[in-house]
Amino acid sequence: MRPPLPRRSDGLPGARALVRRQLGRLFGPPSFDPATDAGDPGLCGPGSASWHVIGEPAAIAGGLRALLLQVAHPLAMAGVADHSAFRTDPLGRLHRTSAYVTASTFGSTTEALRVARQVRRVHPHVRGTAPDGRSYRADDPRLLTWVGVALTSSFLAADRLWSPQPLDAAGRDAFVREQSAIAALLDPAVDVDGMLADPAALAALRAGQVPLPMLDTGILPSNEVELQATLDDFAPELGVNDQGRAALRFLRWPPLPVAVRGAYLVLYAGAIGSLAPRERRALEFALPTPAATAAVVQTRAMLAAMRAATGVSPNVGAARRRATASTP
Repeated sequence: MRPPLPRRSDGLPGARALVRRQLGRLFGPPSFDPATDAGDPGLCGPGSASWHVIGEPAAIAGGLRALLLQVAHPLAMAGVADHSAFRTDPLGRLHRTSAYVTASTFGSTTEALRVARQVRRVHPHVRGTAPDGRSYRADDPRLLTWVGVALTSSFLAADRLWSPQPLDAAGRDAFVREQSAIAALLDPAVDVDGMLADPAALAALRAGQVPLPMLDTGILPSNEVELQATLDDFAPELGVNDQGRAALRFLRWPPLPVAVRGAYLVLYAGAIGSLAPRERRALEFALPTPAATAAVVQTRAMLAAMRAATGVSPNVGAARRRATASTP
C-alpha cells in the first residue's frame, strides 16, 4: 500500500468546524470511544488499508454508492422496506450504517465485536416475503455476502476514483481481506460472546487465528479478483422493484439541511456515475457514459475541497491515539 500524500493535518479551522458539524448531522455522532481499551489497535489498526480508505473523505461518496448498490438486490431491499424505519426516521438507517462501519474499522476490538453483536441481534427478526414471493432473512449468508461486497466494492471504487493516493494492488487485496473479516463476524456461527469474554481470543482474532467460516470457505472474497468474481455472480440477481424505486426517490432527495444539500447532490450524482454500467441498468439509471464521467469529475472536485477544509479524519486521529496509548 502506498503511503498517503502529505497534506494539511488540521484543515482550515473555520471551514473544518462547519463541514464536520454538517457531516455529523448527516452521519450521526462518533460511534467508538477512543478513551477505552488503551493500546488496542482494533481489527484493522494503524497503517491498514481500511484506515487509509475509510479515513478519506472519498469514503463518504463510497458509502452513498454502497447504499445505492444494496438497493439493486430485491431481497435485500425487501428487508429494508419491511423492517427499516427509513420512512419515519429517514436518516436513522444512514446513521446506523455509518456507526457500524466506523466502529468496525476504527473502534477497539471489543467495540467492533459489540457492534457486530448488536447487528446480529436484529437480524433474526428481519425476515419475510419479498413482493415477488421469495422469502428472505437478513442472516442468510447470501444476503450477508451481498451487503458486504456492496460496501467493500464501493469503498474501493471511491478510493480508486477520488483518493489523492489510491491503494496499489496489494493494498486493494488487503482492504478486501480486512473488510471481509469484519463482515464474517455477522455470521451466527461465529462465537462473538465467547471472544468478548476471553482476552486471549481477542488477540487471536486480531492475529487472524480465529475461524471465520464465511471467509475461510470462500463465501466472502479475500482479494480483489475474488471480489469481482462475487459481484459477477450476483449480477443476474439484480434489479429494482417498486420498493427499490421508493428508496431511490428518498436517496435522491433526503431531508437534509439546505447548507449541505448542494454538496450531497454532487456526491449522489458521482456515486451513480461510479457504478458499473450493468449496475446502473439494474437500478434504471439512464445515464450515458459521458454524463457518468462528468459526474465523477465533479465529485472529485467536491471531495478535494472537502479534504482541504477538513484535514485528516478525526476518526483516524482518535483511533491512532488509542492504539498507541500506554496500557494502564
